[in-house]
Amino acid sequence: MALRAGTKTTFEAARVIQPFYTGGAVALSEDGKLLASTLGEEALITSLDTGATLARIEGDGEPITTLALTPD
Repeated sequence: MALRAGTKTTFEAARVIQPFYTGGAVALSEDGKLLASTLGEEALITSLDTGATLARIEGDGEPITTLALTPD
């Protein structure tokens, strides 16, 4: 007779990925480690190594149409 293994029915999220892009401008850092993207009227800086949001810059009520990163 086979033993029945217990089945796990609930799970806890190890990590939640938040939205980071809804269309529009995108910029990549020179070293390829940072992604700047638009999320409606906000700009997000995301680490491509970890997926973590490093900065969220609030907008002024209007969607962002242009975005650029500079080395300095």
